[in-house]
Amino acid sequence: MGKQEAPRGGTLRAAAAFCRQWNMLPDEGTVLCAVSGGADSMCLLAWLSDLAGQYGFSVAAAHFNHGLRDESAARDEAFVKDWCEKAGIPFYAGRGDTAAAAAEHGWSVEEAGRALRYAFLEQTAAEIHALRVATAHNRGDNAETVLLNLIRGTGLTGLAGIAPVRGMFIRPLLETSREEIERYLEERRIPHVEDESNQELIYTRNRVRREVLPVLRELNPRIEETLCKTAALLRQEDDYLSEVTRRACARVRCEGGRAALRRETLTALPPALQGRVVRYMLDALDVPKKDVTARHIRAALDLARSSGPTAQISLPRGITARNEYEEFQLCRGEAAWERAALPPVGEAVLGPWRIECRVVRAPAEERPGRLILDNGAIDGPVTADRCPAGQRMTLPGSEGSRSLKRLFVDAGLSVEARERTPAIFVGGRLAAVPGIGVDRAFVPRPGRAQYVLDFHRK
Repeated sequence: MGKQEAPRGGTLRAAAAFCRQWNMLPDEGTVLCAVSGGADSMCLLAWLSDLAGQYGFSVAAAHFNHGLRDESAARDEAFVKDWCEKAGIPFYAGRGDTAAAAAEHGWSVEEAGRALRYAFLEQTAAEIHALRVATAHNRGDNAETVLLNLIRGTGLTGLAGIAPVRGMFIRPLLETSREEIERYLEERRIPHVEDESNQELIYTRNRVRREVLPVLRELNPRIEETLCKTAALLRQEDDYLSEVTRRACARVRCEGGRAALRRETLTALPPALQGRVVRYMLDALDVPKKDVTARHIRAALDLARSSGPTAQISLPRGITARNEYEEFQLCRGEAAWERAALPPVGEAVLGPWRIECRVVRAPAEERPGRLILDNGAIDGPVTADRCPAGQRMTLPGSEGSRSLKRLFVDAGLSVEARERTPAIFVGGRLAAVPGIGVDRAFVPRPGRAQYVLDFHRK
């Protein structure tokens, strides 16, 4: 709203000042308003429409059908569409199968609905070139969110509640009470519809709203306001720590599916920042916050502090936390490799490798990325696969077999390199490993043909 005076807004003057404080509303362009048809969103839509006339931006409405209710959902969409047509507000509708999304991703119905709804809002905003997307979260919603996060277990970020601004998303009514919203609707004679699912106690948020908050209200009649003021204070501290964390993460190296930082750098940070840095590294790998608990962060930090130079643990979403000697790494696991049959002459693909195969009569030149086997010793199918755990090899000149783990350590190969190293089998028996060598039984003999394998990264 630039340098203009705080807008008028009937009984919602505090909301207008809140918008100005957070610089929510543009001087031009479009604000897309998420509208379910309920009291909160109809209040927001009507109020933004009034402000648009005063200050030059335009308003559009977006309604999302979650596919959880049939007739009533169609009724809500028709109601919002009809109201928008009468008010001259552009209307956009979307639909998703929330139950199917929840089953596919292992989400709760609430999580799935939110994911689909926000994806629709972002897509619609992009299509109409909206500068902001406004949602109707109010003071009660914020208080419920703080309580829900506290019940589930959270840190400072969770206790900070709903952010007033997140990217292009704005929440103009975040400090507005439900009573103020209802009074505005009554004064302006703005209709709304009620979503009957808001009464169903199978949803955790509804239980907090209908069972937990009434009890707390007996102890403190202004509990919602108290919780939201506390959340606002904690948000300031959270924002400060986030900025400090951002500076601390300048030394994090992110490439491909890996985020890495020196262990000493991580463990020397204040404890309040260490977990945030790990969370930052997980964000860099696109790991959803809901999938990582405080227990996972604590386990990763315990690993970084441990003396084991090559220890590792598994984290959610296929992430491996590992010590790579002096470095702490978070790595996204690669897709499973499928065993590949190797031809006498030709090529085969194994995970990230392309393997060039040929049989030669003259002795082949040894070089990095090449294995040379005695073709006459091959008495079964030749296959390539991941390096298996627990296997042993007998190298030329060795008095006996040694474990692959020991051979890898002796060769100076990191844990990450080991996981990406293929192995060659003859008749199911381990015959050779790049970077390690060829088992004594398959070492080329003078005067015999050689089976040459050249390994190339795809």
